Amino acid sequence: MPFSRLSWALLLLACGCGRAARPGGAPLAVEASVERQAFDLATDALRRGYLDRDTVPGPVVSYEAQTQRQEHFSVTVSPVLAERQPWNEWPDGTARLFNDAIGYLWRVEVHSDQEARWSPAHTVLAVNDSEQTFLAIAQPDDLLVHLLTGAREERRVGAPANLSLRIRNADDFRHAYLGTDARAGDRTGVLVFPAPTRNLQAVAMQLTVGFWTEDEGVKQYRFLFE
Repeated sequence: MPFSRLSWALLLLACGCGRAARPGGAPLAVEASVERQAFDLATDALRRGYLDRDTVPGPVVSYEAQTQRQEHFSVTVSPVLAERQPWNEWPDGTARLFNDAIGYLWRVEVHSDQEARWSPAHTVLAVNDSEQTFLAIAQPDDLLVHLLTGAREERRVGAPANLSLRIRNADDFRHAYLGTDARAGDRTGVLVFPAPTRNLQAVAMQLTVGFWTEDEGVKQYRFLFE
């Protein structure tokens, strides 16, 4: 599941950054120093879990794109790695926004002669068997909570800008997400399916992606990658 505000709070508590009253009236400078140290520890844990590259094995499946076509509509899909996307590069060598531990990333190309929109409610990814399924995130900012929340903590404790710089440079990812707007013509976007990839080795994946058109309503297209 995506990193949540609760996850960040628990991470800070685990590193000793609870906001309890100052014991014995400790000076504010001492309290600020303790909070800053705890924040640095929490940020280091966040970096290891969400930003370091090459810590999660990729799916052991074909990465060759598959296409399904109808008379006025076609959709092409392929699995890709979040850590290898240009919008996810960062000067220090980490992932800008998130590493492959976030889940499974797919590239989707659509052509439609009439207005069509992606339907998150009719899109699902099955990994290894039909019972183990994951839903796609509909809004890209739902995948950035770890940075949004961390940036607020960063400013609060007066730490050097790091997480806040990353979130300021997240627009390329937002623009790359497929989106649910209805339009005709060609479009390309990515979808993310949050999943516990550190504990799950994918050797087969079936992607079901749904699209709505005015003439046909919602239609689903299934692709099997092994």
